[in-house]
Amino acid sequence: MYACGVTVYDHCHIGHGRSLFVFSLLKRFLERLGYRVTFVRNITDIDDKIIARIWERNSYREISQEELKDFVDRYVSSYYQDLEALGLPKADSEPRATEFIDEMISFVEKLIDKGFAYVTDRGNVYYSVDRFSDYGKLSKRKMNELLQGVRKGIEGDKCNPLDFALWKARKENEPYWESPWGKGRPGWHLECAVMSTTLLGGPLDIHGGGRDLIFPHHENEIAEAEPILGQDFAKYWVHHGMVTVEGEKMSKSLGNFITIKDALSRYPARLWRLWYLSGHYRSPIDFTSEKMEEIRKMQERIDVWYGLLLKGGRPSEDLDGMAEELREGVYGALADDLNTPKALGEVFSTIGKSMELLKNGRGSAVLKEVADDIFSLLFIEPIPPRPEIGLDEDLINLIVEARSKLRAYKEFGLADRIRDVLRQKGIVIEDTKEGSRWIYQ
Repeated sequence: MYACGVTVYDHCHIGHGRSLFVFSLLKRFLERLGYRVTFVRNITDIDDKIIARIWERNSYREISQEELKDFVDRYVSSYYQDLEALGLPKADSEPRATEFIDEMISFVEKLIDKGFAYVTDRGNVYYSVDRFSDYGKLSKRKMNELLQGVRKGIEGDKCNPLDFALWKARKENEPYWESPWGKGRPGWHLECAVMSTTLLGGPLDIHGGGRDLIFPHHENEIAEAEPILGQDFAKYWVHHGMVTVEGEKMSKSLGNFITIKDALSRYPARLWRLWYLSGHYRSPIDFTSEKMEEIRKMQERIDVWYGLLLKGGRPSEDLDGMAEELREGVYGALADDLNTPKALGEVFSTIGKSMELLKNGRGSAVLKEVADDIFSLLFIEPIPPRPEIGLDEDLINLIVEARSKLRAYKEFGLADRIRDVLRQKGIVIEDTKEGSRWIYQ
């Protein structure tokens, strides 16, 4: 399995987080089904955006390879911090594009030899889309439709306005590598076609990324790889939907850009993972504070239920029977195009059916074992309340009142910490339209 990873010119945002979550979940589910999964996720460390960001900082002076590496190392480190903070594993291999320059040059030479690419007088190498008869098969676009959206005439030194760069001749002050066509750097699409086939061979079982990558990125990868492989590039494509904020596209210009670091200062990682689970991976998912309050209540219901399950009690055949229903329901939902909302529905259906039995002192070691398996699979992290009250009720009321004021001032991070500490003391806060209230658990 290969997924397109981050371009390291800034800190990761919650849209990146969705991609990281989706493919971590997909790998974990396939492994639970018995597959041996090798997962590669690349890091793009040479790109127009990276160069532009460095130029902003060095007043457009020449960028050496050493300066490029120092810059991207900072954001690669930030990316791994975010991955760990979200509670998600690394891929089996996370190669950087600049580690595969020689392989890219060799790949381009093969495309030239086969007649799928050409070199210009300026030292650029372009892929000739006219030579690939299946161009547009992934995005279901026809060549004449693509040409309608392109400016009239030939742009730059291309033969066809749809042709795309495999190797870019060096421009002034850009970092570069030596090649048979002169100094330059690889095109963006090339890196993924080369790294995926070099590390995994072909065809790939699964290739994926965001829906915004279907065209032109993944379409161009297909065009590059299939003439070399002599077969399909990938058997299955997995594309996840985009993240919006309050119904709008996330962007810095709109002031709604949420980095993972900022996100984790507002809500704990386990709530973000549950939020990612709440939407089908192929659909857009919208961030709102109201939605996150729903997610918080969902998590608290899981916490309370799991706390009761941990207490045990007199064995119950009814609870034992719910265990297999839960396992079959969740695994069946995930097998149906990774339908995580349906899987969550199975979890809460079981919680609803079993809550009264658990409250009445019944238990089931079988149901707990299945719940542990399901929660681990779905990256759900229950934190059951601990019965360590030892607080005066007037003091609890004062703490809850202070927390409500923090929430009013949007100090959600500190408010969450107060709620989590109280939960550890056996006190559950319920946030309602009428205000916050607390109960002993």
